[in-house]
Amino acid sequence: MRRILSELFGTRRRQYQVGVEFTDTQVRLVSLSKRDGQHRVEGVCIAELGSLGDIQDIAQCLGHVVKSMGVKGQRVSLAIKSSSAFTKSAMLDATLSRREIDDRMLAEADSALPYALDEVYLDYAVVESNPSGVASHLIAPSLAPQELSTHAIAHQKMLLVACKADVLDPIVRIAEQAGIRLDAVDLDSFALERALMQSTRLPLQVATGQSLGVVALILLESGHSCVHLFHNGRHKLHREWGHEKIDFDSYLKEQFKDQFRDQFRDQFKVKFEAREETRVEVTTAIGSGRLGHYRDVANETANQVRTALSQLPSDEVEGELSLAYLGGEGALVSGVIEAGLINEMADSLLCEVKSANPFRRMALGEGVDPIAVNQDAPLLMVACGLAMREAST
Repeated sequence: MRRILSELFGTRRRQYQVGVEFTDTQVRLVSLSKRDGQHRVEGVCIAELGSLGDIQDIAQCLGHVVKSMGVKGQRVSLAIKSSSAFTKSAMLDATLSRREIDDRMLAEADSALPYALDEVYLDYAVVESNPSGVASHLIAPSLAPQELSTHAIAHQKMLLVACKADVLDPIVRIAEQAGIRLDAVDLDSFALERALMQSTRLPLQVATGQSLGVVALILLESGHSCVHLFHNGRHKLHREWGHEKIDFDSYLKEQFKDQFRDQFRDQFKVKFEAREETRVEVTTAIGSGRLGHYRDVANETANQVRTALSQLPSDEVEGELSLAYLGGEGALVSGVIEAGLINEMADSLLCEVKSANPFRRMALGEGVDPIAVNQDAPLLMVACGLAMREAST
C-alpha cells in the first residue's frame, strides 16, 4: 500500500473532505482541506484489494486505509458509475414552490424511469457550473421516493438523478462496515467534471468565451476502460468497454519467450561480449514490443473515443476533439505513464494528449511528497473530484 499523509500539529483536528473510489483491484483515497477557496492536498492513498467484488474485503481494506490516514471521523464521499444511474434534465417554472417542484420531479421520474419508484433512490439539483450539489442526498433510510433537495427553488433547469437500491445499498453497507462517516454518494462523472475543471485552464477559457471543442478524459483500468467527454467544461457523455487484463511484464515474457529461450539458457556458456550482444538484442526487442503494445492500446482506445464522439448531440456540441487526458491503472508501466503511450494516443486521436493530474493547481500539505503525489495522480481523478464536493448540510 502506498501512503502519503501530512502531519497534524496541535490538539485540534482539521476538517477534511475525503473522496474514495473503488475499482476491481484498488481502493483509492484523497483527503483535501479548503481555505480561502483553495484546496490543499492533505493525503492520498492507494491500497490493493485482496479479492474482487467482495463487500467485506473492500470494507476491511477501506477501514484500514481510513485509520492509517488519520481521517476517521471526517466526511467521506463515495462514487457509483454513471452507467449505474439514470439522469434527466427538466426545465421548471422558477416561481414554483418547493412542494410543486418536488411533485413535478417525482412526476418526471415516474414517466421516465424504466423501473418502479419504490425500487430507486431519487435526488435532484440545480444544473450549475459546478455540479457539487447534485446527488448530494442519494443516501436515505428507506426505498420510498425520498425527500428531495431544497436548493432548486429559485432556478429553472434541474437535473434528476435516480439510482436503483440494489446498486446503492452495497455501497452504504461498505461504509457502515468500514466505520466511516458517509457524507454522500456521487456519480463519477460529476466528480470527474470537478477534477478536470480544477486541474486545467478550462474555467478561464469558458469564462472568456473561447471555443474549446471537445475534451476527452480517458481512464484505462484493469479489464475495462472508459472515456468521458466534456464540452465547454460540462460533462456530456461517457462510454465504457471491456478488454483483456494485460500485465505488461507478463505480456513481454509471453511475447518473447520462444525467441530468447536459447539465448538465456546459453548465456553463461559464451564469452562476455556475446552476453552483451544478447542483452542489446533483448533490450531492442522489448522496446519494439512495448511500442507495439502501446500502438494496439491506442488504436483500440481511439476507436472507442470515435464511437463516443459520434453519439454526442450535434445540436448541442460543436467542434472536434481538441484535447485528451489519460489516466487509470492500465495506462501505467512501472508506475508511470510513459511518453511512448502518450505519443501513440496523440497519433491515434489526432489531438494533444496529456497525463491526467487533478492536483496540478493544488497546494500540498505539510509532509506530503510531491513526487509520490504526481506519480499516483493519474489514478486519483475520481477520488479527488469526490473530495472536492461541498459537504452536505
